[in-house]
Amino acid sequence: MNKYLFIDNFRGFTDTYVPLVDVNFLVGENSTGKTSLLGLVKLFASPKLFVGFGDPSDDSPFGHFNEMVSAHSDDRSYFRIGFVDEQSSHKKNHPSVSGMLLTYTERDGLPELSMFTCAANGRGMHVRFASDKTWFKIIDTESVSTTEAMTGVMPHWAAVHANRDDEGWTELELPVGFPVTGIPLFVLFSLVSQAVAAKDKKNSAMMPMFAPFFGAALVWIAPIRTKPRRTYDEPQNISFSSEGEHTPYLIKRILEAGGSEARDFRKFMAQAGSSSGLFQSVKINRFGKGSTAPFEVDAMIDGKPLSLSTVGYGVSQALPILVELSARPTGAWFAIQQPEVHLHPRAQASLGDAFFEMAVADDKRFLIETHSDFAIDRFRLNYRKSSNKKPNSQVLFFERRDKHNTVTSLPINSQGELPSDQPDSYRCFFIKEEINILGL
Repeated sequence: MNKYLFIDNFRGFTDTYVPLVDVNFLVGENSTGKTSLLGLVKLFASPKLFVGFGDPSDDSPFGHFNEMVSAHSDDRSYFRIGFVDEQSSHKKNHPSVSGMLLTYTERDGLPELSMFTCAANGRGMHVRFASDKTWFKIIDTESVSTTEAMTGVMPHWAAVHANRDDEGWTELELPVGFPVTGIPLFVLFSLVSQAVAAKDKKNSAMMPMFAPFFGAALVWIAPIRTKPRRTYDEPQNISFSSEGEHTPYLIKRILEAGGSEARDFRKFMAQAGSSSGLFQSVKINRFGKGSTAPFEVDAMIDGKPLSLSTVGYGVSQALPILVELSARPTGAWFAIQQPEVHLHPRAQASLGDAFFEMAVADDKRFLIETHSDFAIDRFRLNYRKSSNKKPNSQVLFFERRDKHNTVTSLPINSQGELPSDQPDSYRCFFIKEEINILGL
């Protein structure tokens, strides 16, 4: 199903609509907005947005308000971010487009939510926060495509946020002692629903709450992965780490669990290791029988088990990605930054194989920030050769134009080809990368 991000006056983006499909390769020079976009996806995928942590500086790599609002904007008093998602509808053959828009302004150096719009299943609301009062307005939305929503609905919502009109608004009566600002969004839905029901018993149903869907959880893999250790001896319930600190413990759990999970894991790792030239397989070497006994992770190379701490750095850098690809359930979403770090071109290309295989076989979805033409070209080669279903895929090309970040969608067609009308600077970017690699 289609998704769109809307970004305005934020980190160099102005009135920008970014489509998100099944597989998205984010490419472009540094400081063109790739990481900022991934950070927004992480924000929208986080439940903290709804339980009181709606400040984009929380749980995302941003900062203070003046670090988020576009530096070259004529009006640095606000920024807006939005999301539109096509979801199932109660009306047959009519998908329901759901979405939200948030406007932030500055308060004590930090971003504060000043206006909020949310709609789902044909019904929604605008909410406006003032220093001492909260106002709301109920809205009806039609069943339209995501493209129509971004070209019609979202601009209308943005105009409402900008104009601050006074017609049709109702003051929201808050419980005694309730803060005017910083209300958790899920509480806001309940309060507005109660206010609407008090006026009109026919509209007593809970206001529909829209949450962007990225599977059970968005898997975030950082560009810097943890350096391997000789042995591991912490408790096995170590929590997920975007840098892969938990990866050795996850490998141990999967292999010792046995059954189909371990069998599928071994098969995938053997295939990925052979394709990349990094290893033949991965195994655990335990130093004791107890559940807390130390262990090491070995990579099988030329039939010999070698500790990760003694083999090439590329093995330990690739493992967190490969292990998560195999271990996560069907339909999982991944946001991966620079998967090619420390990898030889052959290994970079093999990642394109892995991404394609997981997208086809397991319906896994990707946002991949990369500088590697090898991974993208191998993915496109798989796309052209495959006779099976093919994931909807694109390259999102980021560049700076007139002091603003821009994003161009380059869809990958059924033959694995990019459109001919791509920006001139797209090929120039990769030629420059190749020159840098060759040291010319």
